[in-house]
Order: sequence, then C-alpha cells, then structure tokens
Amino acid sequence: MEYWKNKVAVVTGAAHGIGGQITEDLAKIGMTVIGFEPVRDRLNDMMDKMNEWGKFDGQVIPCKCDVSKDEDLKNAFEGIVATYGGVDVLINNAAIGKEGLICTGAIQDFKDIVDTNIYGLINCTRYAIESMMKKNGSGQIINVNSICGHYMPPFAEPKINMYIASKRTMTVLNTLLKNEFKSLNRKIKVTSISPGIVRTGIFKTAGIHFLNEEFFDKNPHLTTKDVSNVVLMILAAPRNIQVNEVIFHALHELY
Repeated sequence: MEYWKNKVAVVTGAAHGIGGQITEDLAKIGMTVIGFEPVRDRLNDMMDKMNEWGKFDGQVIPCKCDVSKDEDLKNAFEGIVATYGGVDVLINNAAIGKEGLICTGAIQDFKDIVDTNIYGLINCTRYAIESMMKKNGSGQIINVNSICGHYMPPFAEPKINMYIASKRTMTVLNTLLKNEFKSLNRKIKVTSISPGIVRTGIFKTAGIHFLNEEFFDKNPHLTTKDVSNVVLMILAAPRNIQVNEVIFHALHELY
C-alpha cells in the first residue's frame, strides 16, 4: 500500500456506514481523504470520529458536497485541483434507497434516487477523471455497487425497486467506463464492488423496515469493515492489474 501514501482520495457519503469506514482505513494507510457529505451535522460527526481514531498517517478533510448538485461538485473539485493538483482515487459510495414499487411508488422518491445514485455518480466521476488527467493521467475509481446490481435479491416481496434499478445502472456504467478508458488509452482503472447485505443504518433512514435489527441478528451479513477490506484489497493490486468486478457476501448469506 506504500504506493498510495500521500495520495489524494475522494470518498462520497463519507461520514457514516461504509463510506465512514473506508475514509478511516484510507487515512490510516497514509492517504489524504476528502470526505464528501451533504449534511453539515454529519461533517461534525466525521470530526468527532477522527478524534476517536488516535494517531494515523494520513489526513481527513470533511467537505460539504451534495453529489446530486453540479455546483457543489464543481466547487469541491476546483478546490482539490487548486490545493492538491487533482485526485488519485475516487470511491463512489454515496447512495440513497427508499421503499417503493415502480408502479405505485412516489415519483419524488424515485427522482431523489436517480439524482444521487445515477446522476451524482456520473457527474462526480466526470469531475474526478478531469482532475486525474490534470494531475498525472492515472488513478483508480471504485464504485460501491450491490449484488442488487446483478440479480434480484430473494426477498419475500419487492420493496426497493428503484434502488435496485439504480444499482443495475451502476453495473452497466462501470463496464462502459472501463471500455472508454481502454479506447481513449487512459491509465485509469475502474472497479465495481458488489457486497451482499451490509449492516448499516441506510435501511432505517430509507424506511426499509424489513431489514431491521432483528433481521441482522438472525441472518448472516457483512460489516462495513468487510467492504472496506475489499476496497483495500483492490488498491493493493499491482498497477498493471485491472479488477473489473468483485461480488461478495457473508458466508451462508441468503444470496
């Protein structure tokens, strides 16, 4: 991991859950991590957590940035380029999910999901690529996907359908980006990681009630540390190796 020491990473949705764990682990291997979060209170939470980590080799810079808003991304990446020359790693982790069937769900909920999970992903990636090209022409993009991006989860009834659709889109976008980088001869690697069910607070905040504490207590599941370890594994791969996709889940999980 010595290669990444003092390099610059952007992590979206960095204050909690999977993003929070990845932010911590990247800082501990010596990276400068700019953590994007849309809510100021969560930025304060990031600062509090950093004080609990103890000494670490890197640094964390909380940044108020809503990936669904172009102006936020523009300002954030202009600041990164001005200060650090650009970004070396982008972790596209920010995502929202809400219950709802395609035929009856709230259109505004669907719009919110698309704005963050699809538009935000694309726009943040474009800004990151531009900054990578300004810096040294190489870099690593890791998209935090889901097994929902590959096949339907075996739930008793479908309830998070627009979220699933957004993750399927992420799978396609990852492949398209890989092909574009090859055709344009760019030294940027892109990887999609697709975990099974991870014990985070996203389900509660999204109103997805059937994935509750009782469910996690009774069923095998991943932790945020498990997901972060996969990110570190990808970053540890030699620069001449392209990891396209990692699909993983807890031992004996429902999937």
